[in-house]
Amino acid sequence: MPGRTWSSRRRWWGAASLVVMLTGGGCDTAGPVTETDAPEASLAVSLEDAFVAVPRATSTEQRQQVEQRLSGIVEDAGTHFYLAIKRSELNQKWFLSAFLKQLHPGGVMFGAGRSLGTRVVSFQEQNGRLFVVDVDDRKRLSDVFDPEVLVEAYPVVTDYGPFNRLRNADQYVLIDPSAGLNRFGVMADSLSVSTRFQTELSFAQRFHPITDGIAFEQVFTGYSEASEPFAVDYLEPNGYRASGTLGLALRRYKEGPGYTPTAMPEQTLYFAGASSFITNAGGWTDTPAMKWNIHPGMKPIPWFITPSVLAIQADPRFQAYDLVGALKRGVEGWNQAFGFKVLEATVGGAGLDFADDDKNVLIFDPDEGVPYAFANFRINPNTSELRGASVYLPALWLVLGDDRFESDPGAFAAARARTLPPVSMSWSGMKAESLCDLNVLERFGDPEAGLASSLTEVTPQTKKQKVEAYLTHVVLHEIGHTLGLRHNFAGSLVYDGTPTGLRSSSVMDYVADEDAILDSAPGPYDVQAVRYLYGLDTQLPTWEFCTDQDRFTDPRCTMYDRTNDPFSFTLADFNVYAQSFLTTASVTNRLNLTLSTRTNQVLGFVRAGTEQVRAYQDILAQVRPPLVVPPGAPAVYASRADELARRVLTRLYLDPVSSRGSIFTANAPTTPQFMAPVMADVRGILFNVDGVRGYAARRAMVDILKQFQTLPAYSALREARDMLTAQLPSLTGEERLQSEDLLARITSALSPYYR
Repeated sequence: MPGRTWSSRRRWWGAASLVVMLTGGGCDTAGPVTETDAPEASLAVSLEDAFVAVPRATSTEQRQQVEQRLSGIVEDAGTHFYLAIKRSELNQKWFLSAFLKQLHPGGVMFGAGRSLGTRVVSFQEQNGRLFVVDVDDRKRLSDVFDPEVLVEAYPVVTDYGPFNRLRNADQYVLIDPSAGLNRFGVMADSLSVSTRFQTELSFAQRFHPITDGIAFEQVFTGYSEASEPFAVDYLEPNGYRASGTLGLALRRYKEGPGYTPTAMPEQTLYFAGASSFITNAGGWTDTPAMKWNIHPGMKPIPWFITPSVLAIQADPRFQAYDLVGALKRGVEGWNQAFGFKVLEATVGGAGLDFADDDKNVLIFDPDEGVPYAFANFRINPNTSELRGASVYLPALWLVLGDDRFESDPGAFAAARARTLPPVSMSWSGMKAESLCDLNVLERFGDPEAGLASSLTEVTPQTKKQKVEAYLTHVVLHEIGHTLGLRHNFAGSLVYDGTPTGLRSSSVMDYVADEDAILDSAPGPYDVQAVRYLYGLDTQLPTWEFCTDQDRFTDPRCTMYDRTNDPFSFTLADFNVYAQSFLTTASVTNRLNLTLSTRTNQVLGFVRAGTEQVRAYQDILAQVRPPLVVPPGAPAVYASRADELARRVLTRLYLDPVSSRGSIFTANAPTTPQFMAPVMADVRGILFNVDGVRGYAARRAMVDILKQFQTLPAYSALREARDMLTAQLPSLTGEERLQSEDLLARITSALSPYYR
């Protein structure tokens, strides 16, 4: 959830291009593979299953070269193999999936720990090669046009004596899984990235059976045509070079018994599955919602928590918390929404591989520096049925929760002394783009905000209860994504401010931490949403909903707003900084920057939404002409009010679009209802009706009136010209010089006025 000063321009190249070419080391030559192997020996291999790993002995020279070039960045398990595929299984359908397990440079920051997609494939042997063909049903345009798409090809190994001497060897095709033609496009296809990556070295290792198939790892190193500018920050001096480990799986194709897709509602409440052509419909497509094959009487879907959680649990800082229990509650808490047991969570054993395609894994990373959690999943591209999922959760959530929360007065446990050293973070590189990157740093806000907690007193909680509830909330959110639910930023609109009021209707909202610790179960929206998605109810959710794309059109659809009146909440935040600006003796750069950000947030309600006039009136309420200086205000108040009014109006009309923030950048409305108060303010500042308006503000008003290109603005400029002309003889010194320049600017704006 899925901040900081991140550069996202190339953050996916290490992930998105590495497996454009899954395997191999450059261009392949036609014909069978011939390698220099160690002396032949008998193989203790039984050729019975569809896929069989055939051990191979790599020469000392080859092994030394690989180890030298990989430089210890990715692990060599020492078990290299050929892959034998039963000829009778070649035409069957198989799920071919990929998971980026390790990546250097950058690791999880640059895309590791993510599922890269699934294809439905079959195999064809021709001319000494084994071709991999994408055979999903999505691309069939009509009964006539149903294309076959080649995605990879491997040279067939024919001269490996130890294999050839095995019984039934003639019933198998032997390939080197690290010697493909670099045509496998899971990552590039799913992420629409065209960056080329040239594999230099690659080998396969860790072959092992999984449910309905097999899995193995592909270790690679190579070079991209695009340099990663932040590679050096991750101890990689060559920005073009990357190494990693890819988890690959081949599993027999099957669809869940009785699985029925759910059509996407008009509001996109759910994650979209894979689009498919509607056969014989002229290219029209259908995109259902993705979901599991969940139904009453089913066997619960197992989730495994990585055993790293036990090591973190043993840390003296965190021994007071039930970490396993908190995480399990986040997974299994969704069972109450369904009304029967759907999910169950356990801590995995030491051999748990989070890249295995047949496992759903909550990766609890001991890293205290990664600032976000995220979820991702794997679907059957034919049906959009979810086949598996994973959640990534770093220890930073625990660290900051431990640092942030204390026991409430009256709670039955004293807060223990802090043993946590100050957290030191160095952000450099990227912004992950997953289903959800929940950023822990955004949730803690600005330490200079000066805003008291708006959390009304509720039942006192101990620090232990708060930290555990905090982790549970994060996991509930991410598991909600793996069930198919999108963000619902309208959840907080239900909160009425009362002590027992519901803080949010959805755990899929982004809520403040004080509220997160109160949401330890799916909200009423979540219950309605999953029950409709999974066919348990026929009525769509009735609670308010807005999601990521709505944040660009509706300012009420926002994060961390904690109220049923987002504008008032946003304005109150702005006013805190505005008051500091008006009264502080010395304005810091940080205050200027923060005030600029908060100005954009309030002006978002001016540029879009239904509260445009109210938003404009309220943002200038303290500083518009004629200015009312509060009793006891410091001497700088009037000049600061003039400057703040200038900044707001300049940001609204004159500053470049790039200064307006990243979301709401539209021009201000031009309706008569909106323009009336604006003209009154601009005119009042230009005419200096309260005697506190400076030259800079008045000059800006001339530019704004020129931009309006309206008769009232033209008339105001003419009137200002006449007024200044009459005043000029009585002015002296700096005031006269500034008035002369202002008069010249007005004359220029009027000559001519209309463009």
